[in-house]
Amino acid sequence: MFSSHASGHPDPNLEDLARSFIRKSTFSNARMTNETSTVYAQFRGTPNEDRFTVSEDWELSDHVWQFIAVFDGHGGSTTADYLAKHFTSHLRRSMELSFSYSPESTPSPNPPELLSTARSRSNDTPVILFTNKNISEFLKRQVRAFDEDLGKAVKEICPNPESLSDKEAHALYEAHKMVIARARCGSTMAGILLDKTERRMWVCCVGDSSVVLSTKSPISDRRKAVLLNQHHTAQSPQEYHRVTMAHPSHERDKIWLDGEERIFGTLSMTRAFGDFMYKFPTSFTATLFSKFPSTAMRSVNRVLSYNRTPPYVISDPFVTFVDLTAFSEDEDPAVIIYSDGLEALASRLSIAAMSKGISDVSGSSGAVPTAVDIIGALLGQPLDLAALPSSLTDIFPNNNAAFNLISNLLDKAIPKKLRAHLESMGNDDGNDDEELYIDDVTVIVFQLFTAP
Repeated sequence: MFSSHASGHPDPNLEDLARSFIRKSTFSNARMTNETSTVYAQFRGTPNEDRFTVSEDWELSDHVWQFIAVFDGHGGSTTADYLAKHFTSHLRRSMELSFSYSPESTPSPNPPELLSTARSRSNDTPVILFTNKNISEFLKRQVRAFDEDLGKAVKEICPNPESLSDKEAHALYEAHKMVIARARCGSTMAGILLDKTERRMWVCCVGDSSVVLSTKSPISDRRKAVLLNQHHTAQSPQEYHRVTMAHPSHERDKIWLDGEERIFGTLSMTRAFGDFMYKFPTSFTATLFSKFPSTAMRSVNRVLSYNRTPPYVISDPFVTFVDLTAFSEDEDPAVIIYSDGLEALASRLSIAAMSKGISDVSGSSGAVPTAVDIIGALLGQPLDLAALPSSLTDIFPNNNAAFNLISNLLDKAIPKKLRAHLESMGNDDGNDDEELYIDDVTVIVFQLFTAP
């Protein structure tokens, strides 16, 4: 869309298309703190169910911390929205309770082994060491606890759903819509917890959103990338086996209908926040969850038909530790956090690479590039805005690697569809045409070193 028209003649619609693209986008200018840089960008699909958070830095026991995450909602945006607004504060409060210590303070409510070993900085002032294992275990507990609270809130207002009449159920739903919606809808999370003081990072993910580490070769300037998390979908043999073995053998054909890699033929994620239709008995779905006007209503009937021994979905996260001190400034290390909409675009290019030539897609040679390879290779590539009128260049963000990555992938992977989508949208953000549907794409790029 941003490149010159194939005929070589000016495109009279290019200005309108560019303005429509910007109206559907959210982005930031580079935000620099403690020599690091963070930018975000989002192309809002129809409907937009992605959310994200880039927290302010906070201090705890002489360390500076930051949490950054993308939340990809499904069945509605309610759970993702709630996570974006509240998960960081939950994490920060829990860290302060678990790891803060002073001689005058009361004992930590957590077991002693969960606190890291103290060392003395002066006579009586202990300093808590945030060990890799302790923070990893802490993150796992907090994800599970946050998700459990979503379900507990429903049980508190409705401990016995099977005893309610339809009129009572409707009244309860009307009085507690948001509580019910947060448990009914679902969301993935791809997040990083940063200890900026010691340049350490914990990756914490639930579902199929991604965290990728991209580095540059100081010799060739080419970038390579590695996926840092595992995806929680039935496409993962480990996840497929885990879900299958957690239920009686006679249920197998009911869990994976017709061999589909979706639970009950509806949900691709095997781990997520929310989605309590798949975690609670069917009485909650019949009485409460079915009343929520979701974007995935087909799943209600499937859950009522096949949910026999819940839970089928859990919230246990994937957590891993990365020592950022291992990377030099010459490698320009960048962490890319994104929803699966970006990977879908890169996958299209990966498939195209087989017929078009690998160098045309990623600038690499050898094996066919994966979606992650393509995302890593395109990071840092500028937009080609030469075809745009000079009056438009000012409305595009400066120095935003996340925006450039989204724009380049959309333009390379689905140029005709993107153009048709923008032409059909005009000033209206609602479009039900499946052929023009584009998934939400949200990207955050964290760079350990800022440009001089």
